[in-house]
Amino acid sequence: MKMPGMLGLKKRGFGGTVINRGVRAGMASRIITPWDWILAPALMSVALTIVLATAFQPFGFYLPEPVSPLILAFAWPLIRPSYIAPFIVGALGFFLDFFWGAPLGFWTISLVLVYGVLALARTYLIGQEWMVLFGLFLLTELIFFGICVLLAFIDTGAVVRLWGVVEQAFATTLMFPFVLILLEKYLHSDVRFQ
Repeated sequence: MKMPGMLGLKKRGFGGTVINRGVRAGMASRIITPWDWILAPALMSVALTIVLATAFQPFGFYLPEPVSPLILAFAWPLIRPSYIAPFIVGALGFFLDFFWGAPLGFWTISLVLVYGVLALARTYLIGQEWMVLFGLFLLTELIFFGICVLLAFIDTGAVVRLWGVVEQAFATTLMFPFVLILLEKYLHSDVRFQ
């Protein structure tokens, strides 16, 4: 005898097991696509870079220009290693190369190195407290900007203005809460990410 509330909710699936459509529908609504956690944040990073590069000077100060793709290169390998993410990180690096007038591959090499190292160390970093992640982010940022200064020295033969590098690193550090937001939103959103 069928109960009135259960009409159409259960059917026989593969192998004779009972599948509850309500559970399947709930699972389908929680599946995260590459658009959600890779492409949309990458487009937001490009938009942020363009907006902060405008000539708007509130109170006579320039807007800070953080390296927003560094946030993604740090967060993506911790969320889930992917085949798409390193290519998008490389594309964001090429965008920065052209947008900021850097030599071709300057930002790309630095960002892809960050992604690669963190993808290798992912198993040791998952589940750490936010303070440990912040310390790791500061270390990653220090190495990242050190590589950038070294590449600029190799390219031009002169040391860049270090105060400008410190300002850009500080502006990038202020974006660390976005790493926590990305991790909170996407790390545990789909069991296939584990």
